Amino acid sequence: MSARSTSGVPLTRRSMLGGGAYPYEGASPTSRELGAWHPGLRSASAEINPSRDKLVARSRDLDRNNGWASGGADRRADGVVGANIRLEARPNWEAMDWEADFADDWATRTEAKFRSWANGNRKLCDVERDLKFGGMVRLAYQTYLQDGECLLVTYMLKRGGRYGTCFKIVDTDRLCNPHGQNDNDTLRAGVQLNPRTGEAIGYWIRNAHPSDSSTTGEQFKWTYVPRESRTGRPLAIHMFNKRRAEQKRGVSKLASVLKRFKMLDRYDDAELEAALLNAIQAAVITSPYQPEDVAAAIAPANEDVLGSAYNEARIAYREHNKITLNGVQVNHLFGGEEFKMVGAERPAPQYPAFQAAVLRSIAAAFGLSYEQLSQDWSGINYSSARTLLNEIWRGFTVDRFLFTQTVCSLMYEAWLEEAVFRGEVEIPGGPYNFYKWRDEICEALWLGPGRGTIDPKKEEEAADLAIAGGRSNLSIETAEQGRDYRDVLTQLAREQKLRKKLGLADPTPPGAGAQANGDDNPDDQDRRDERERAGEDA
Repeated sequence: MSARSTSGVPLTRRSMLGGGAYPYEGASPTSRELGAWHPGLRSASAEINPSRDKLVARSRDLDRNNGWASGGADRRADGVVGANIRLEARPNWEAMDWEADFADDWATRTEAKFRSWANGNRKLCDVERDLKFGGMVRLAYQTYLQDGECLLVTYMLKRGGRYGTCFKIVDTDRLCNPHGQNDNDTLRAGVQLNPRTGEAIGYWIRNAHPSDSSTTGEQFKWTYVPRESRTGRPLAIHMFNKRRAEQKRGVSKLASVLKRFKMLDRYDDAELEAALLNAIQAAVITSPYQPEDVAAAIAPANEDVLGSAYNEARIAYREHNKITLNGVQVNHLFGGEEFKMVGAERPAPQYPAFQAAVLRSIAAAFGLSYEQLSQDWSGINYSSARTLLNEIWRGFTVDRFLFTQTVCSLMYEAWLEEAVFRGEVEIPGGPYNFYKWRDEICEALWLGPGRGTIDPKKEEEAADLAIAGGRSNLSIETAEQGRDYRDVLTQLAREQKLRKKLGLADPTPPGAGAQANGDDNPDDQDRRDERERAGEDA
């Protein structure tokens, strides 16, 4: 039965679509803006896996040769993980029926044991013994930014240390299907899948990078590394930013702005070459004669061209006494010729605006502000700086949580399992209770770089008010500054004890109502910023 209008006339497909118009303009195949835009529907693996190597190669090339890309990645890593990310053990003591005091003491002792392994000068936490724990996490995060993923493998090595657990950061190029096999239902770009659930259960890793030279042919051999052992010990840690269902490999953060990077590179090079040409070519000569005649006239001449003893003497003189303009040579002119200076019109007037527009899109891909990426702070005032810091910090904390809960927490779990069975860390009920309460015991937070402050006085006062009003606590406030509240309190106790021993009075905090020349008014600060940029006295 066909659809009919209110008057009983049968409705055609065209009329049901509104006279040919699509309900969603974004789906129109005839739109002037969208008519030539026909992206296909593909699975996550079909989109990523064939393009992965080219995207990664281009991202790495930018990191090697483009200062904006290299600097942006470094600033992102500085803000998210820093140089020495720190463990704050948070065992779920309520779920395990531990006493709160025992849980706190257990966390303090465990953190101390972990630090001795993570920060040891022999760097035994790293299979290659190049980096301490903080350096390994930073390298893993930078690889995650550049390649879109990072891969670590757990080892157990006897090298004279208290613990054998250590990790190797594996080049993600080595994660691939053995012997060039095509993807199938249970194998996707080196990731072995459970055929029933689709979860990753292991990884196929080349024994050497495919571009390495090897006398034993290791680049043509693969090793299968299970995701975890039969007891649940992490054996391989694969971190990537999962943006689609059923995605198994990562995509570089730079993928969406690679084209813009190259556009900016080309524009930068063109401007630099033009400016260099202007600097080298200081002046030109215009002449009514043919170029060949002018070239012959101003070049070192032979007997036929000279024509007279006078011209011979004149040219000989000029060859030894050249005319220069600020060190740049200017050739001698003949009759009818004109000397013109070349105007240096670089950079082009539109260049700064173009560069800023491209850098804004690149900064957005990095999760940074334009000011952070470009290091151009000329347009920032107090209020905008506070807004910028809040927005950027939110992104940093999300990225830090997702990355550390996958990478750092699994590294901590592997170390803690060994520490428990070596008797270094006590578990109520015996070491085998570790497997019963693994998830609860291994809960942790990771303290990275502090948030920073725009106006320390105001922000410290706000934190004090939040703590006094019960809306915050010392743990939250110290974590925002990259510190552990237990370390802060322990150090305060030591300092108070030393002051008492030396007969020194405790420091007196400034009065709660003290003001500093009106600095508490953000509008006043903004006006001072504007005057400073205008060259006035603030």
